[in-house]
Amino acid sequence: MVSIQTRVSVLSGIQKRFFQTAGRAVNKQNNGAASANPEPFEFRFHTGRETRQTLSDQNAILHFNQLSDQDKAGLFYKDTPISQLSSDEATSLIQDDGYFGIDKTSQRIIDFVIKGAGKDMDRLRAGRQGVLQGFAEAEKAWGGALPDICCKTIAKTIKQLDDRLAALGGNARGIMA
Repeated sequence: MVSIQTRVSVLSGIQKRFFQTAGRAVNKQNNGAASANPEPFEFRFHTGRETRQTLSDQNAILHFNQLSDQDKAGLFYKDTPISQLSSDEATSLIQDDGYFGIDKTSQRIIDFVIKGAGKDMDRLRAGRQGVLQGFAEAEKAWGGALPDICCKTIAKTIKQLDDRLAALGGNARGIMA
């Protein structure tokens, strides 16, 4: 796990998928949490962790220009040190069609929840609750409100999860953030 102090806030936990710490590759595969068929409470925990991580990654790229050279040297994206990305390349990652843009980031979170929950309403509700919990944890890790891109990502994610619940004949009743 990486913990980077930036002028903006603390960047913690960048370790999965396309990020790796200096000198050692980090697991780029799903850790199997969703496929292990955990009970709804455990699934909520895993979804929260996945959401927090995804939003932290998105926020780090958004604040690319505020990371120190030393911080950039310790992070990689698709086996390329982010210190070698230009500001334009980093910016393109958070554009509408970029890997960390609202649509693609939201879809990764939704896919994680749906893959883990299937058509199980309790697990879908737990996943939805985990998304909200992960968002709150990401805000706490970053020291306050997340940028607009993260808020829009979560709003889109929650709407699509609510639509999925409705399509299965359910709703988000009884879910607390």
